[in-house]
Amino acid sequence: MEVAGEKGRVCVTGAGGYVGSWLVKLLLSNGYKVHGTVRDLSDEKNAHLRKFEKASENLQLFKADVLHYDTLKAAFAGCEGVFHVASPVPATKVLDPELELITPAVNGTLNVLQACLEMKIKRVIVVSSIAAVLLNPHWPLDKLKDEKCWSSKEFCRKIEVTILIIRAFVSISFLVK
Repeated sequence: MEVAGEKGRVCVTGAGGYVGSWLVKLLLSNGYKVHGTVRDLSDEKNAHLRKFEKASENLQLFKADVLHYDTLKAAFAGCEGVFHVASPVPATKVLDPELELITPAVNGTLNVLQACLEMKIKRVIVVSSIAAVLLNPHWPLDKLKDEKCWSSKEFCRKIEVTILIIRAFVSISFLVK
């Protein structure tokens, strides 16, 4: 993805969140041009992004919501890769995890993947959480968790875990080396 000493252009969904912010900072420090999606361009919670080294010349923020497919196209335009970090993170207890977390996470991911396909994005990385593999009572404690180990929906419902992160169903390749 390097052209004449320059790195490529990538997009980070959820750029204003904790993981997204660190990823934006890392990508900028490694010479990438970064498009970042945030829900509200004027929200003070995103102000720190513009203070990152190289942000003034290499960071462009876009108002986008992964649940609204059309808002993703402008953010992905000209990008070679997309890091899909955005996901619902509630501040309070969730009464219906299926409706409030899982469905929006799945639909948002599907929108991102569809937009990437349409825009001919070369690489997509879906960022997940340890929650995706941590809660499986049938997995041997002494065995490393891998792509065969996924949190059990039934177990999570039983112990009322409200944040279930969905399985990434795309091939993952890394942009940052």
